[in-house]
Parts: sequence; C-alpha cells; structure tokens
Amino acid sequence: MSKFGTEGEDIIGQWSEEKLDLLAKYLKAYSDIMNKQKESWLKAYYYIDAFAGSVRPKAQNDEQRYIDGSPLRALQTDPKFDAYWFMDLNPQRVERVENLRDEFPDHTIYTCRGDCNNILCDEILPQITYSSNKRAFVFLDPYGLQVDWETVKKIAETQTCDIFVNFSVMGVTRLLPREQNPEPKVIEQLSKVMGNTDWIKQIYQPPKRMQLDFFEDNPSDLISSRETIKAEWLADQYTEQLRSLFKHVSKPVLMRNSTNSALYALCLASHKEIAVKITNDIFKRYEKLKGISG
Repeated sequence: MSKFGTEGEDIIGQWSEEKLDLLAKYLKAYSDIMNKQKESWLKAYYYIDAFAGSVRPKAQNDEQRYIDGSPLRALQTDPKFDAYWFMDLNPQRVERVENLRDEFPDHTIYTCRGDCNNILCDEILPQITYSSNKRAFVFLDPYGLQVDWETVKKIAETQTCDIFVNFSVMGVTRLLPREQNPEPKVIEQLSKVMGNTDWIKQIYQPPKRMQLDFFEDNPSDLISSRETIKAEWLADQYTEQLRSLFKHVSKPVLMRNSTNSALYALCLASHKEIAVKITNDIFKRYEKLKGISG
C-alpha cells in the first residue's frame, strides 16, 4: 500500500528510488536503439505506463526531498518517445500526469483512468500490431497483484513490446497461509496473476497428524503446512512463466526495504536478445553497487 503525504503525494522508500533509477537507465538504452531504427523501418515507438503513480513522490524520512516518478523519468528520456500513455485508477494521480503537458509541450501525452488490463488489451495494443512497424515499452509496476496474466500474454502476442515488470513477491507470499493449504479462491487469484499454480504443491508439506487424542482417528487432525518461501525462488517461478511467452527474459533483481525484506522482483521480458543483455548488465552493476553476490 502506498503512503501519502499531507498534500496527497506518494511517499516512497529507498528501494523505490533504486527501481526508478534502473528504469531510467534502461529507457535511455531502449530509446537510443529505437531512435536509430527510425532511420530505416520503424515508424514510431511508445512508452506505456500501466500504473503511472505519483509524478513527484516524496522520499521517506525526508520532508524536503522529492523524487522524479516514472512519468517524469520517461518524459525526460532523450531521445524522446513518439508518444506516452499513462494510466491509473486514482483520479488525482491521473490529473497530476495531465498537468505535465504544460511542462512538456513538445511531447504527445495520453492519459487514461481505469483498469490497465482493460485499457491495454482493448485500446492500446490493437494500435501496436507487428505489421504497423510500431513498437512500445510497457512498464508494469502494480501496487500489488493487479496485472492479469492474460494481459501479459496479450502483450507478448503482439511481438512489438518489451515489458519491465515489478512483480510483487510479497503480495504472493501474503496470500499463502502457513498452517493449511490455500483456499480455492486464493489459488484462482494466483493463477490469474501468474498463469500457473503447479509450483504451490512444491512448498506445502504432506499432512501431519496432530497428537490431540490417542484413540480417535479424526480427519480434522490432519493439517498441511508450507515451507518458508524464498523470494529468489518465487521470482524464478514468475520469470520461468514469462519465458513461456517471451523469447528472452532477464535475471530478476529483488527490490528490498530497509529491513532487507524482499518486496518485488524486477525483470524485463522481450522478443529481442539485446534487450535482455542490456538489462542484465544494468542489474549486474546495481547488485555490485549494493554488494549483492550473483
């Protein structure tokens, strides 16, 4: 859940700043490459932000410091994209993005309020077909588990988009109870987000008998419990699923909070090998800087 300041602005932690820095580095590399392609076959390339969030979020524990959010990182990228789509459910966030038109008058900015799954599939993706010679970068940075697997599948099927996904490992872990098997509705929800839930069977141990009564054989005495879910393992499960849709998927990098708990796994999926090579190089430098062994 996002925290908000006195004026309704988002308050973000250090890990969010680092995520935005990684995004900006890839956007620069992507735009450089795509801009050169416009000299030959490419007609246009776009930036699509499914969760535009805050334009200028405030740094946690620092009342005076504001950070450029993903909309500004994209709009500041040089060379610029041919157009930008920003969407969010929150009307206040959408309004703040709309105000950026005054700040960037030479940029083509579209805003959409609503569910990104519907907007992407019904309105935007049909405009970026393979034969159109148009391409796009899609940033999927949900506040939880709001991106449907079916949406990711449809993005992949276009063969025109790179996606930068910030997958909520924390959101998945919180849904899975420790002392019993998950309810069918939980499995259904995870299937909707991840496309496959066969991996759940791997983390739940066989039922064990509780020693409550020496004489009665009560089926209710049988319980299941799950092992601790390692964030790295869960991130690998998601990226493995992405590989069923995209030819190339980067190594995931974990975004951790101040207590070193893993919140999200950031990765890139593309049909182009060079895109993942660039991303892995960016992530490798980030992990080296953070002192993370690969």
